Amino acid sequence: MTVSWKTLVGVALVIVAATVWLYWPSVHGGFLTGMDDDEYLRQAARCNGLTWNAVKWAFTTTQPYYQPLPRLSHALDYQMWRKNAAGHHATSVVVHALNAALVFGFAWALLGTVSLTTGERLAMALGVAVVFAIHPLQVESVAWMSGRTQLLGTTFGIGCVWAYVAGARRWAVWGLFVASLLCKPMAVLLPFVMLAIDYFPLRRYEQLGWGRLLREKAVLIGLGVAATVAALIAEARKGGLMIPLEKAPLWERVLLMFQSLVFYPWKLVWPAGLSPVYPLRLGVSLGQPLAFASTVCVAIVTVLSVRDRRRTPVLAVSWASYVMLVLPLSGLVHAGIAPRHAYLAMLPLLLLGGGAAVSVWRHSATVARVGLVGGLACALCVFGLLTRRLIPVWHDDETLWRTVLSKFPDSSAANRSLVRLLLDQGRSGEALDYAQRWVEIVPELEDAHFDLGSVLVRLGRLPDAVEEYEEAVRINPNDVEAYVNLGSTFLQMGGVQAAIEQYEQALRINPDSAAAHGNLGAIYQHMGKLPEAVEQYQHALRSEPDYVEAHYNLGLALEKLGRTPEAIAEYQQALKLQPDLAPAKNALTQLQAGQ
Repeated sequence: MTVSWKTLVGVALVIVAATVWLYWPSVHGGFLTGMDDDEYLRQAARCNGLTWNAVKWAFTTTQPYYQPLPRLSHALDYQMWRKNAAGHHATSVVVHALNAALVFGFAWALLGTVSLTTGERLAMALGVAVVFAIHPLQVESVAWMSGRTQLLGTTFGIGCVWAYVAGARRWAVWGLFVASLLCKPMAVLLPFVMLAIDYFPLRRYEQLGWGRLLREKAVLIGLGVAATVAALIAEARKGGLMIPLEKAPLWERVLLMFQSLVFYPWKLVWPAGLSPVYPLRLGVSLGQPLAFASTVCVAIVTVLSVRDRRRTPVLAVSWASYVMLVLPLSGLVHAGIAPRHAYLAMLPLLLLGGGAAVSVWRHSATVARVGLVGGLACALCVFGLLTRRLIPVWHDDETLWRTVLSKFPDSSAANRSLVRLLLDQGRSGEALDYAQRWVEIVPELEDAHFDLGSVLVRLGRLPDAVEEYEEAVRINPNDVEAYVNLGSTFLQMGGVQAAIEQYEQALRINPDSAAAHGNLGAIYQHMGKLPEAVEQYQHALRSEPDYVEAHYNLGLALEKLGRTPEAIAEYQQALKLQPDLAPAKNALTQLQAGQ
């Protein structure tokens, strides 16, 4: 029995179509402003799409890590769709569907090197691709716009390994590897995955020896080392994703890594109760049940893999490849567990599971085979249903963080995010419970007290807000924003002098605080000290040229001082930044009419 290339292409197209259908509801989601989407969108909008400025931005930005190709893809999306979230999500859905087809092609090529019948080869390649496409662990990478880094990194990563297995020219393998590196640093260990494949199923080490195989991949390994060093430097900086060295010693990182290595296979088999965000668990010790169990599991699988590497090389190769694909994203370096980290790493485990299913099929009677097929069909249906149920979780910030909170009520990130989201939406009453809960969880964190103070201000509970802001500055005496808000609260309570003292304290810490200068200017203007007010507004605008309120207030002060041309210029600048600012429009109209 032979399978024509037309049949293979047809199967791949069916996989693409079915995957697009399954994930299409994700196009109804919006942008997640608290999860990096707003940063990509803002930068793409600033560059006005895929322009030369976008290219410079993509290839020169290193925070939180180097990812120029996904940034360019977001710029291209903005070029086509502007701020229509559906278009951005549709791109991610299509890329994931293409990845599923690539997995089918790669699995077909790889399985051609082992002793399988054509039917077994086709069934296993199809099964691996389908589970890869529909598994609930993949939802985060597809439904979250910022998951594009994972999607594109996998596109080039699978292409790279497929090209290697197919014996493509060296430049093609190298080019795809570099492209994968330019999407996400997770590709750094792909050369070692290739070495694992050289052991089994290709068995190239038997003819060429390990020395030659290593030399053959020396350039790729060198590029990976350079990319690793660059990523560690970038992620170790403030705002990076690496766990700070002072927060977790090496032994604790190893335990976190073991937990990561066990978490993804477990959720691959039993994906119930998935959360979009998992809290970082520091303070791990071997005496904790989860850490101990994870360490034991990793040790057992590793020992079995090494001991039986000749009799069952597929176990050794699958486990080693899985570990290498998870390692850059494990607790050893990265700050926590996330379903997206299993996006590509699940592939070796799926191939191992497919091989086990084929072995069971070969050694089973007809009734057992029927049961096996039925069980696999049920598993696929469950995976598809869970995936459809998870997609709405990523609809917006509120659905996401409420889901996290339902699974982890003590999540600091979830409580903080809901407080800020509800405040932005003017839902201060709802925000109060989350703000108070956040303070209970981390009473030593000044941000928690600051946000609770902001909620209390909105609710008109000014004395209580003062207490929270004062606690914030007690915890962090250099918290400029807390001093500014404390001053504004005093001002609302009629304490003008107390407000001035807080603004001045903020400026002693940061002389360039635009908010402190602007608020001082407003006080001086109200007191009739117009020259002093002008000076404060000008200070504020030197620090923050787009400060709309400062431009407008400066215009008012200049107008009262009789400096009409300067006042007109300030009103015009305020309207340029905020065209619907009615007071500035009226003031400008009256001034121009009087000239």
